[in-house]
Amino acid sequence: MDCLEFRNQYLAFVDQTLPIAEQSAAELHLASCRICARHDLAMRRGLMVLRNLPAVEPSSDFYDRLTSTLHQMERADAKAARYRGPGLGSFAAAAAGVVGIGFMAAVLFNWTAQARNLALAPVVASTPAVAPYPVTNSSFVASASAGLPIWPAAMLVDQAPVRFASEELLGR
Repeated sequence: MDCLEFRNQYLAFVDQTLPIAEQSAAELHLASCRICARHDLAMRRGLMVLRNLPAVEPSSDFYDRLTSTLHQMERADAKAARYRGPGLGSFAAAAAGVVGIGFMAAVLFNWTAQARNLALAPVVASTPAVAPYPVTNSSFVASASAGLPIWPAAMLVDQAPVRFASEELLGR
């Protein structure tokens, strides 16, 4: 038997409820291990002091006071178990408070006033200056995939209205 096993079975050892083989193994360990022997000595001295203390004599009305206190605690527990939270009145008061605070906020911040129509200054739009696009050269056409000569034309068609408008405005 090792120290851990001895300490785990110590209460049964002291009460002498261990099987005979384990009881004798614990006694052998106790005789060979100085640490466990010191632990056993301290525990047995503490038990001897406790057993030699005088018996506690309660007062004559102790039982009556104890039962009345227990009954009061039972009534308090029963009352607490019956309590179901705030009632309808509390809910109505809270709702009225929220509505009142909302009304005060609306009056304070003048949220009920009609929205004013804002008049903004007129905006004058002008055509931005457009840099002339580079003329399509052979390298651009050569970069198109073989067999699709339409693709560069589609890009030019997409840019045509801007290009024609800029030439028209420039007076060309």
